Amino acid sequence: MTTTSEGNADHWPTFTLGPTEYEQAVADIAKSVGQEITDWRVQHLDPVEGLDGTYIIDVTVRFQLAGMDFLVLFECKRHASPVKREHVQVLHAKIQSTGAQKGVVVAASGFQSGALEYARAHGVACVRLIDDAWTYLSRATSAQRWTPSPTGIYAGYVITADEDDYSFALLTGSPDNVREMLLDGGSST
Repeated sequence: MTTTSEGNADHWPTFTLGPTEYEQAVADIAKSVGQEITDWRVQHLDPVEGLDGTYIIDVTVRFQLAGMDFLVLFECKRHASPVKREHVQVLHAKIQSTGAQKGVVVAASGFQSGALEYARAHGVACVRLIDDAWTYLSRATSAQRWTPSPTGIYAGYVITADEDDYSFALLTGSPDNVREMLLDGGSST
């Protein structure tokens, strides 16, 4: 068991996917939601033109909804420690430069509280993708426990900073939750 930067025990399993496999797992989850949307395209290591240059984005999703074009940028952070605020800020700047409609930071080791707060304020989704999909989650401020069924070799969760705590929603195997994260605004939706 590892410890988070806030000193709390980290109950998430470690990861064994390599960096490219990790990014491909994010692309696989994104591909599962292409229903009711036209021209759904997922690209890995996609060059995207911005106002200040070209960015190579880990994963992009492009689609049309109601005749409008949408672009979602995914940055994958397979770090040993929780993602810092600066990483979310960099993605937010890329969203602004490229005109993307949504940004998603996917992390293997979770997020620092400052990263989650910034993400909520700027509409960036925060997702934790772990492999060895047997996961156990216990929220510190409640006795509620939730153990999802294993869904494959990895599991993705969207994490949202609430006023006093954090909420989690399973993405793997749940196209409705993924669609909500991509289309409904906010840090998790």
